[in-house]
Amino acid sequence: MGLFSRKPSFCKICGAKLKHKNKPKREWGIKGPLCGDCYVTKTTEFYEAKIIQPCVVCGVRRRIADMWEPRWQWDMDGLLCKDCFEKKETGHKKEKATCSHCGTKLGFIRYNPKPKWNMNGQLCRECWDNTKAELG
Repeated sequence: MGLFSRKPSFCKICGAKLKHKNKPKREWGIKGPLCGDCYVTKTTEFYEAKIIQPCVVCGVRRRIADMWEPRWQWDMDGLLCKDCFEKKETGHKKEKATCSHCGTKLGFIRYNPKPKWNMNGQLCRECWDNTKAELG
């Protein structure tokens, strides 16, 4: 046994004999050295996973640059694709523009239902008065 003698090492993924050892990242969950090709493929997979994310609503995987962040009023976490964002936007505009009970167009003054009524959206004055008379 000499001072500089080494045991041959092999790649953990493909099993090829290594001339140069590449240490895998901790996040990859691989213990042992990698060859250059396997290291590059794992690196691209890891960073593409950070760059490409699924849409929260439909699950389509796209680049983050092509995704839209939901509005704070929607109370959502994650990113939306453009189609889902537009659908959510039109639904939100419709919800804000019409009474959720009778469907009439709301004017400047809008009424929010009481939390114990378990209703979404806003109400016109007539629906708010009628609901208050019924439910209190």
